[in-house]
Amino acid sequence: MTTVWTVLAAVLIFCILIFVHELGHFITAKLLKIRVHEFAIGMGPKLFGKKKGETLYSVRAFPIGGFCALEGEDTSSDDERALSNKPAWAKLIVLVAGAFMNVVLGFVLLICIFGTSDQVLVPTVSTVEQGSVAETAGVLPGDEIIRLDGDRIHIVSDLHWAKNQLTNNETELVVRRGGEKVTLSLSPEKTVDGVSLGVHLAAEDNNVFLTIKNGFYTTIFYARVVLETVVDLFRGKVGISSMSGPIGIVSEIGSAVQDTAQNGWVGFVSLLQLAVLLTINLGVFNLLPIPALDGGRIFFVLIEMIRRKPIPPEKEGIVHMIGFALLILLSLFVAYMDVLRLI
Repeated sequence: MTTVWTVLAAVLIFCILIFVHELGHFITAKLLKIRVHEFAIGMGPKLFGKKKGETLYSVRAFPIGGFCALEGEDTSSDDERALSNKPAWAKLIVLVAGAFMNVVLGFVLLICIFGTSDQVLVPTVSTVEQGSVAETAGVLPGDEIIRLDGDRIHIVSDLHWAKNQLTNNETELVVRRGGEKVTLSLSPEKTVDGVSLGVHLAAEDNNVFLTIKNGFYTTIFYARVVLETVVDLFRGKVGISSMSGPIGIVSEIGSAVQDTAQNGWVGFVSLLQLAVLLTINLGVFNLLPIPALDGGRIFFVLIEMIRRKPIPPEKEGIVHMIGFALLILLSLFVAYMDVLRLI
């Protein structure tokens, strides 16, 4: 039975994420008077659809994608309402809109998650461990941590991330104390559980302001983690084998579904958090300048803005086709590694 719920949850999450992404392209295209031929959820053969005006709204057989088919998207067109005939700024808006909607969805889900908590942890010191590096550095209870090793701290996740990135024996800690900024120098302790500053954080009663603040900065935090992971991938700090594709994601969704069945709301929150990470990951990854992705198309639009004339859509289409083929090969490799991990 868990398998059935896992499949249903995975299909629902993927469909919502893709629907929201394509909806961003669709809404902006309609607002900018660009002709939309089809708005589809899923790929493969059409199961059913309804045409309203000039646009066909359809559901297709395989819930693994979706698309918003625009006139002049990959080819030249004589239609004045074709995407290829619109000014560069209009193309940019349509291309960015999908990723933007995914990030907005992540923010909304985070608001829902944080809004259910009675109390939330904040980057304010509640107690200082006796004999710790924090006590030696002069950290006091009530200090609000605002910067660690140059990284701005807005939420607890920022602090944990900055702490675990520390490489120097001595680092700078900036706190707000009595309305004033105080700069302290300390040497973090490396323990079995990671890096320790020797402080315990305070919990505050939740309110609308804290909910919005945590939702906003957690959205930025997740986007930052995705970007830094991609950078580490190109630097060789993270191996391609550590990436997860649909198979690995479904496995994680299965764990969250099982957790939901055992722990109720607490488990469901973990499923929502996974959906947040997936939608923000989808949004940010789509903006990378990789052919076939929105970011690759945005790259060509930026070139158009610099050289004051567009690159022929046919030539751009060839680049995206090659990029798509390479992405398929990468997806197959990632799927292979997912299967090996499951075995």
